[in-house]
Amino acid sequence: MNRETWLNEMAQRMAPRFEELGYPLPKFRVAVGFTSAGKVSNIGGECWHNSNSADRTFEILVSPIIDDTMTAAAILAHELTHAAVGFEHKHKGDFAKVMLELGMLRPMTSSVAGDVFKAFAQPFIDELGPFPHSRLILRGQPVPKGANDNEEPEEREAVGGSSNAKPKQSTRMLKATCKAIAPADGEGGEPVECGYTVRLSKKWADKLGACCPRHGAMDVEFPDAQDDAA
Repeated sequence: MNRETWLNEMAQRMAPRFEELGYPLPKFRVAVGFTSAGKVSNIGGECWHNSNSADRTFEILVSPIIDDTMTAAAILAHELTHAAVGFEHKHKGDFAKVMLELGMLRPMTSSVAGDVFKAFAQPFIDELGPFPHSRLILRGQPVPKGANDNEEPEEREAVGGSSNAKPKQSTRMLKATCKAIAPADGEGGEPVECGYTVRLSKKWADKLGACCPRHGAMDVEFPDAQDDAA
């Protein structure tokens, strides 16, 4: 069973409870995908109104950052409630009424499962098995230990990113430092490197270089070719 099948099967098992509460589920689909808030958001799910669908179907998304089974079920119930009661209620009125009947905890803007909801959803989880999905970790984020059961527990950084990700740009401003040896301050002191530092764009570094007001030409730190291609 893949993750979309799991979510849709879970929704079908929840459907009779919505009918009991007087809010039968309309035509819907459920998939795993980032919400309109973007990939850097912590929003766990979203429901799109059926008027936005070419075939008049409510489209529900569960974010790929979610992999806990009960949390996925709770987010699914939250978004199904939006579809069942209507968007005009937002997170109040009939929406809040149904959520509380399902056993969800306040605030209604979140998807926190209470004991009543857990007791409701657990038999379905026992039947379907764990949510078959592993959390998608964005580039640069730490991967928690044990995130992949097929590997030894480790702590590493997600570096691969998306195949559509833009190449990482090298630092635009280059550093230039004066390496000239300057007289020491005071009698008997050791001469020291000047150390005068400025930053400038690659364009001006290529055209004119950098100049210390006291000692003249400065060394500019150009990035390696490998860094440019990173």
